[in-house]
Amino acid sequence: MKKISLVLMKSDFKGKVVDVLGGASLNNKLMSMGLYKGKEITKLSHIGLRGPVVIKVGRTILALGHGMASKILVEIE
Repeated sequence: MKKISLVLMKSDFKGKVVDVLGGASLNNKLMSMGLYKGKEITKLSHIGLRGPVVIKVGRTILALGHGMASKILVEIE
């Protein structure tokens, strides 16, 4: 198992959120969207070099900005 940033994760791969490298504000915002430590996610796409990252959390599809996605560490198999 290795930990990488959500931005570096390849499309159509699944992973588990292991850490969020941000303050309380970012953690609260992500938790309100259903994204927290231990949650399994699937990366659907990454638009451009610094564009949004589209992920699926449960039955919800989210588009996160590049900066926000770069602060989310995921564990992939």
